This record gives sequence, structure tokens and C-alpha cells, in this order.
Amino acid sequence: MPLNRLLIAVIVGPERLLWRVGGQAPQVWWRDDDARWPTLAFERLLDLSTRRAAPLTVAAVPDGDLAALAEACRATPGVELAIHGFRHQNRAAPGAPSGEVNDQDRLEDVVSELGAAVSAFARAGTPATLFVPPWNSVHPTLSSALVVHGLALSGYGQARNASAAPPRLDAHLDVMRWKPRPRFRGAIRFLLRLRRLLAQRRRARAWDEPIGLLTHHLDHDPAAWAFLEDFLTVFRPVASGDLR
Repeated sequence: MPLNRLLIAVIVGPERLLWRVGGQAPQVWWRDDDARWPTLAFERLLDLSTRRAAPLTVAAVPDGDLAALAEACRATPGVELAIHGFRHQNRAAPGAPSGEVNDQDRLEDVVSELGAAVSAFARAGTPATLFVPPWNSVHPTLSSALVVHGLALSGYGQARNASAAPPRLDAHLDVMRWKPRPRFRGAIRFLLRLRRLLAQRRRARAWDEPIGLLTHHLDHDPAAWAFLEDFLTVFRPVASGDLR
């Protein structure tokens, strides 16, 4: 048995058994961030999605080659595009967490920026229903603008809330570590967090509370790609649209 699958069985297997005893199965969905145009890494991402029959939401920056991205996604079953910010530029004050929208931005300006992004996706033939803010930075002004445009929101770490304004479906498991440089988080670290999330949901009997897998294809090292191959063999994601 490959090492990653052995670790999945040892670390997460007992918790998965408790779910099965309860007649339940975890709901995992998959989001990948930072697409701008097709690359070899992007082709590898779509190939992985196809081979593992794993639905995928690709968060794409509107200033990239959306037409080419949309064409590639349409040719890959189960892949959708989401809006990933406006230009993916950090506009936060010095020392503040990174983000595109800040306290000085007027709602009407953010609504206009968001409208331009929506129009760009529509011109590419892929109407978007989900917005993924860069750095998972959810400013209140951005939330209000999403409501104006009828878009759902995907950040990081929070529970699903389909009745919120805007509706929210977050990611929870990032395969990467970012400091001091991007690299695979490590199978044990990743799986221990997954086990905690599964146990929390089981104890709360929140069986339908999804867990979002987060990847960044442009930054994956060989260890990250190898782990995803094995993880997606064991945990079959569902389409994000089925959870919103």
C-alpha cells in the first residue's frame, strides 16, 4: 500500500469507521485557487480531476485568459469556474492582513468592480455563481456587493451557511504551507486536521456539514501532487453546486 494511503487508513480510518457505523459519509468538496490562464500545472490539475472523477471548482482571476480557461473547463466533466477577486492585488494597509477590499472602499465602487468581473466571466461563456476573495479576505463591503450581484461566497474555515447573505461555502483543508515558502503541508499534519474536522462534525451530528479541500496548482511541489493522487482515491469530492 502506498505510504499516503497507509497514513490515511491509520490516521483517519478509525474516524471514518465511526461515520460508517452512524450510516453516514463525509461530504468533501474541492476548490483550487489562482488560475489565470492554462499552464502545464493547470492541465495536470484537470487531468487529476478527470482520472479521480473528482468535481472541482477553479477560482480564476478575471484579468487572465478566461476564454481559454473556460474552454478547458467545459471539456472536463465536473469542473466549474469561480471568480477569484478583481486583479488579485493586495490593497490592505501596511501591517494589515492581505486583501483586495479595504475600509476606504465605497460600496458603489466595489459593486462596479464586481460587476466588471461578472461581465468578464459571462463574455467567456461561463456565468459565475461563486466568488472567492484573494487571501480569503472577506470584508463587509465585499459581502454587501456580493449580495447586490446575487453571488455566493467561499472563504476559509467557516461553516456552510446557505441562508446567509451572501450564502457561504468555505474551504477548510489547505494542502500547502506558505511560510517561509510554498510547500506541501505534509500528510500527517493534513490528516490530523481532517480527523479533527470529522470528529467535530460527528460529535455535533452535523453529518451534512461539508469539508472543503483547498489546493493551489501553480504552487504544488511533487509531494503535494502525490498526496492528492492518493487522497482523491479515498475521499471522493462532491460538486460545490450540490452544497449551495
